[in-house]
Amino acid sequence: MIDSPQKNLGHGGGGTVEQVIADAVATDDFYHHLSSWLADHGTGAQLIVADNSPPLLAAGEVVVRFTRDDSRPPYGLIDDETAAEAEQVNP
Repeated sequence: MIDSPQKNLGHGGGGTVEQVIADAVATDDFYHHLSSWLADHGTGAQLIVADNSPPLLAAGEVVVRFTRDDSRPPYGLIDDETAAEAEQVNP
């Protein structure tokens, strides 16, 4: 399982256009590498990637997209956590 792979790529960071483009290229390269590895040395492996904004090249591999809007399910990821947050906001 890989959680938030783009966190270490900068993910745009509100920087210059060059930084945003470099992050997009790095993200695409990362996902391309995963795809290539799974097709070769990783044949038969299962890989789970939790990413807030996967690139378009991974769109066909997305199994589920969670929302931040409770009127558009599936909402959140962990029911207990979303309920606890709601209680803290509305005590």
